[in-house]
Amino acid sequence: MRRLPGILLLTGAALVVIAALLVSGLRIALPHLDAWRPEILNKIESATGMPVEASQLSASWQNFGPTLEAHDIRAELKDGGEFSVKRVTLALDVWQSLLHMRWQFRDLTFWQLRFRTNTPITSGGSDDSLEASHISDLFLRQFDHFDLRDSEVSFLTPSGQRAELAIPQLTWLNDPRRHRAEGLVSLSSLTGQHGVMQVRMDLRDDEGLLSNGRVWLQADDIDLKPWLGKWMQDNIALETAQFSLEGWMTIDKGDVTGGDVWLKQGGASWLGEKQTHTLSVDNLTAHITRENPGWQFSIPDTRITMDGKPWPSGALTLAWIPEQDVGGKDNKRSDELRIRASNLELAGLEGIRPLAAKLSPALGDVWRSTQPSGKINTLALDIPLQAADKTRFQASWSDLAWKQWKLLPGAEHFSGTLSGSVENGLLTASMKQAKMPYETVFRAPLEIADGQATISWLNNDKGFQLDGRNIDVKAKAVHARGGFRYLQPANDEPWLGILAGISTDDGSQAWHYFPENLMGKDLVDYLSGAIQGGEADNATLVYGGNPQLFPYKHNEGQFEVLVPLRNAKFAFQPDWPALTNLDIELDFINDGLWMKTDGVNLGGVRASNLTAVIPDYSKEKLLIDADIKGPGKAVGPYFDETPLKDSLGATLQELQLDGDVNARLHLDIPLNGELVTAKGEVTLRNNSLFIKPLDSTLKNLSGKFSFINGDLQSEPLTASWFNQPLNVDFSTKEGAKAYQVAVNLNGNWQPAKTGVLPEAVNEALSGSVAWDGKVGIDLPYHAGATYNVELNGDLNNVSSHLPSPLAKPAGEPLAVNVKVDGNLNSFELTGQAGADNHFNSRWLLGQKLTLDRAIWAADSKTLPPLPEQSGVELNMPPMNGAEWLALFQKGAAESVGGAASFPQYITLRTPMLSLGNQQWNNLSIVSQPTANGTLVEAQGREINATLAMRNNAPWLANIKYLYYNPSVAKTRGDSTPSSPFPTTERINFRGWPDAQIRCTECWFWGQKFGRIDSDITISGDTLTLTNGLIDTGFSRLTADGEWVNNPGNERTSLKGKLRGQKIDAAAEFFGVTTPIRQSSFNVDYDLHWRKAPWQPDEATLNGIIHTQLGKGEITEINTGHAGQLLRLLSVDALMRKLRFDFRDTFGEGFYFDSIRSTAWIKDGVMHTDDTLVDGLEADIAMKGSVNLVRRDLNMEAVVAPEISATVGVAAAFAVNPIVGAAVFAASKVLGPLWSKVSILRYHISGPLDDPQINEVLRQPRKEKAQ
Repeated sequence: MRRLPGILLLTGAALVVIAALLVSGLRIALPHLDAWRPEILNKIESATGMPVEASQLSASWQNFGPTLEAHDIRAELKDGGEFSVKRVTLALDVWQSLLHMRWQFRDLTFWQLRFRTNTPITSGGSDDSLEASHISDLFLRQFDHFDLRDSEVSFLTPSGQRAELAIPQLTWLNDPRRHRAEGLVSLSSLTGQHGVMQVRMDLRDDEGLLSNGRVWLQADDIDLKPWLGKWMQDNIALETAQFSLEGWMTIDKGDVTGGDVWLKQGGASWLGEKQTHTLSVDNLTAHITRENPGWQFSIPDTRITMDGKPWPSGALTLAWIPEQDVGGKDNKRSDELRIRASNLELAGLEGIRPLAAKLSPALGDVWRSTQPSGKINTLALDIPLQAADKTRFQASWSDLAWKQWKLLPGAEHFSGTLSGSVENGLLTASMKQAKMPYETVFRAPLEIADGQATISWLNNDKGFQLDGRNIDVKAKAVHARGGFRYLQPANDEPWLGILAGISTDDGSQAWHYFPENLMGKDLVDYLSGAIQGGEADNATLVYGGNPQLFPYKHNEGQFEVLVPLRNAKFAFQPDWPALTNLDIELDFINDGLWMKTDGVNLGGVRASNLTAVIPDYSKEKLLIDADIKGPGKAVGPYFDETPLKDSLGATLQELQLDGDVNARLHLDIPLNGELVTAKGEVTLRNNSLFIKPLDSTLKNLSGKFSFINGDLQSEPLTASWFNQPLNVDFSTKEGAKAYQVAVNLNGNWQPAKTGVLPEAVNEALSGSVAWDGKVGIDLPYHAGATYNVELNGDLNNVSSHLPSPLAKPAGEPLAVNVKVDGNLNSFELTGQAGADNHFNSRWLLGQKLTLDRAIWAADSKTLPPLPEQSGVELNMPPMNGAEWLALFQKGAAESVGGAASFPQYITLRTPMLSLGNQQWNNLSIVSQPTANGTLVEAQGREINATLAMRNNAPWLANIKYLYYNPSVAKTRGDSTPSSPFPTTERINFRGWPDAQIRCTECWFWGQKFGRIDSDITISGDTLTLTNGLIDTGFSRLTADGEWVNNPGNERTSLKGKLRGQKIDAAAEFFGVTTPIRQSSFNVDYDLHWRKAPWQPDEATLNGIIHTQLGKGEITEINTGHAGQLLRLLSVDALMRKLRFDFRDTFGEGFYFDSIRSTAWIKDGVMHTDDTLVDGLEADIAMKGSVNLVRRDLNMEAVVAPEISATVGVAAAFAVNPIVGAAVFAASKVLGPLWSKVSILRYHISGPLDDPQINEVLRQPRKEKAQ
């Protein structure tokens, strides 16, 4: 024992020495480790069972132990995959390993590790678990931890795609029975990147398997498509599946037994039949559990939006049960899908219909056909995927809607409950304000206001049975209560039984409720059009039998509907008018219908004792008999609504009856659309007949006619036409191509009493004319109508006092022939009056009768052809235009303009027209429309002019030549100008156009005026003249003015200029001589008075006149009318005075350089203070006033022969400054003429015709101061 410490110390020292030697050896050997690389790799291959390669090994010894670095490690896997590492760094802590008796590494890092396996990642039994192979033993047990950097793992996903798992960083910790990992992984595949995930794992190693534990994943915007199973990829055209999620997965005994998923945000899209569907989530949580042998998936709160529509808040659970026995004669086995849901909106599930179609094609077909919508409150479905006909269900819903599917009608606003299975079930349902389409059964959707029903069914190997009980439906216009049963035995005929009570407040809606598949299309067609109104409270429907044998011609079944219809509207034939206000009993028995009523309205007439029978629908014939009475106006419109419209109806449209008629009617109406046969007889008493083609009415029509369809034949009828007696008969015939009407007429009429001519014409006519006529009308069956009329008579007993050429004495024969040929669009009216007068015309028929073109030839032996263009051409004998205007002024043409429309192109030719007290010879007047109005051209011996009557612009009269010299019966006794307008009434400017008159050469009363222009504008009661001009070539007068034609405030104003080079030439042009010779003249005037322009009123005359005459001579004062102008200021009297006093000086004439004067007029009194005659012998200055009303004057005149002294000039200036200046100037020229007289002053007063001139001053000449 004493030596034990020594032994231990020696042993320890030996171990230390050995360890030191070992460490020293390793320090020396490790740097040369790459030399033993082949042997080392062989050892690794024998340990792992896989061949391993490495390009380089390097090692060294550190204080804690050896470090190793290997490059380009590569190994091949048994499934054809590979394993490679670009670089591995290893640092072994020897001391910690000895302490823990397990390899402890300070560093174990794999750089660019590449692991590729061809074994798919699947879930299942232990064979598919993560078995601890040689590699897994190395990584899971031999290493206490390791790190992966920039590594990659390639594997096959459950969908079959190859995925690349990029691992930027991963740390793995191993305990003896626990393995943990944390890091980042990034998944990518052939379709691109699928997102980066954070991964945490905590797994336990039991029996060599990582078979228990949990895995946590967290990812933002990750693509989940690769992780979905292959079935999903094969059956759903998934386009995207991007989600941000967190997930927990529980592994038990190597299998995934459950998990939780939190889908924060994201969505998926997949391709449907016609569109791409989308699904998005918002913090959706789901729990997945495996309940052997199936799976269950539950969502506690459906926070889902599909195709942009959020789902209502609810729960959804799906379960899949593996194949099991689902019953049936073959003990069929099928997988089963179980669905439990609450608060689901069916329309929001449309997007998952493709999935349902893949799970069960039959279910997908039903879903696609019905397109259900509405809210399912609770739903439980157990669907055997390979035996959908064994589906079990239990549900409650509200406001459900779907489209028709086979014999299941469509519906909306459908609420109720459902329980049972496809083979045996019960349905309780209610509907409010809903439509139920049921094609092949009902022609239109049933409009349900309120309905309750209980329906059960049984479908098994014995057949199908459908029962309806407690059916109470209030639909459109109908309330029905009853029940039905439909049986379809497996190997027998079907049978349907119906018993129902029906009431309706609108029989016209009955067609909604005829089951076409049971009653037949023809019957439903007929009844749908026949019953158009009515009420019934106790109608009964009884049906029993095989619906395929309807209508039970051999009593195999029974169908009867008894309908006591009140206030009905019934159409026995679709093309005939319906019967109204009808109380009728309809008894439908199998394929026949018997109807009867005491009375009914046929349009506007009354039918009594009416019977209507359809003995056999197959014979398709309806027989009606009735007595008819009513107004004739209603007969035609009634037949216009029948198949007889083109025959009898067309006749009554052209020959329209009025007044009460009596008839007996028998109708034979085929129901197959063939022509109806109508027979009867009509009696007329004091009726009226409107002949439409002639637009005329026969009154007091009495007689009788019969008809068979459209063939009418009348007895002789009497009537009154245009207030004259008439005999008439008619017949009609249905021809091969047209319906023909023939009417014969005759009478002896007084034209003045027909009531169709204007009163003015009637006053000019007397006598009577015997005539006869024929009317023929052809009415083609498809369109149009043609007719012809011929009238013949002799006007021998007629006397006419109308203007020529229509004047005629009684007893003078005048044969008249009128013909009309036309259709519904136009007719040609031709005729002859006597031997020389022919007329031809074409008329158009429209909304208004329109004369297209016409010609009258007054001296023609044949019918003249129509003009080539639309218009009227009148070739008349000499005419008295005044007489025709007088006739028109009496209203002879007023009714003509309102009844018809006439062309605007009119030509009138006559050798002589007497108008305006003048004869216009060889006159041709043409009126034609233009783009902006109407153009009238007048050419004759006395006129050549055009008048453009423009729309929205002044009328323009261009007169090249006008000679107007009216003959006057007697000369007026006064000098007052005559008015160009009638004086009987006030002139009204209303309707007057603005006008522009341009006359190149105008002659009036034999005098040539030359050029005359004027622009006339009308504004209310005001006529304005602008640009007025009269240019004779010797003088030029311009004028602008205004005539206010306001009653009580009439006013005329004129202003302008009168200019010329020689006043005597200008006057002599009009045949007037003037004492002023060789003088130019310039007159400005501005005058106004309160009367018409042609009636100047001196008392209201106001204005101003500026006159200036050039150098000239005043000769004989009393010459012509011009002397009267000088007399106005008593110039003539003054000149005679001067000639008497100074006859040697003045001689026979008075020469002057100029005459200037300004005169203003105030209320008929003319004033002047600057009239100055600048004469060579003397200057004359005048001032004063002339009263034009009293025709007297008060003037002063100053005559200055010569001025040689300052006093004389001052005296002249005292008269007027202007006169003074003139006198001063004249004194320089005329000073030598008079040596003794300086200034003469005169006072002129008295009447204009005999003025008194008094000399008030004679100032002698004074000698100049020395």
